[in-house]
Amino acid sequence: MSQQPAGWYDDPSNPDMLRYWDGVTWSSHTAPRKSPTASSSSGGPDYQGQRPSAASAPRQPSQAPPPPMPQGSGWQDQSQPPQQGWQGQQVQQGQFGQEPQYPGAPGAANWMHSIKVTSDGVPLASWGRRLGAWLIDGVILVILTYIGARVFVPSYLDTVQQFVDAAGNQDQAAMNALVSQLTSESAKAGLLSWVITAVYCIAFWTTTAQTPGKMAVGISVRRAGQPGPLDLLTSVRRRLISIVQILPVVGGIYFLIFLIDYLWPLWDDKRQSLHDKVAQTQVVMGKQPKAGAGPRG
Repeated sequence: MSQQPAGWYDDPSNPDMLRYWDGVTWSSHTAPRKSPTASSSSGGPDYQGQRPSAASAPRQPSQAPPPPMPQGSGWQDQSQPPQQGWQGQQVQQGQFGQEPQYPGAPGAANWMHSIKVTSDGVPLASWGRRLGAWLIDGVILVILTYIGARVFVPSYLDTVQQFVDAAGNQDQAAMNALVSQLTSESAKAGLLSWVITAVYCIAFWTTTAQTPGKMAVGISVRRAGQPGPLDLLTSVRRRLISIVQILPVVGGIYFLIFLIDYLWPLWDDKRQSLHDKVAQTQVVMGKQPKAGAGPRG
């Protein structure tokens, strides 16, 4: 099977964008599918993956041209050395029948180069987006857990209500009598909560790589060295740290472990939480392509 040649193709993670395929893997270079700066009066067609007109910018015959760039995208391949034929040239205006050439905006290129990316060039999600996704998923999981508790451990909610009533009446004897029962029921409710959360996360990670919270903020989870939804084993490893929640001995310090885990991306060079490091996963911008997806064309 012949290898797909390098060039600009539909971005598998964003249908409104193009992404540069370097012949081996997807790069971090993206651009709008339709150039916002292309002028209809210039006589040149809107960019749909074609090279700009070669006649509009002279270059030395012995030099190879740079990769084709969508007009107005402001992105430039950092792996290519600058072409001498483009240095010092000014974009010429008012020439009928010619399209202006854009050698790339250095400011935009430098900004892009400073973005933290995966080993294959996909931008990593910010901690703020991850926090937003966690809050949205948290609301959904609270609702699901409450419904599950009503169905599977209704005695837990009844015991909690009795304890609250006793505390409100300052009935110390009743509160002491309910302590052991509340401890037992809380263990059951904690196990149920963990199971519901695990099923919720693993189901989405292995299918779309996005929980509803991640969908809402435009991020997804993937293996550190490979795009696409997670496999089942990786998904289970990503949930291992959360088992601390249901262990009797260390369950009391779960909040501290949880806090450290979710703050870890703030200072981690790869923006990984502790559970990401255990599973060797990363959270990135955009959706994940389906397994085996390559450039179309």
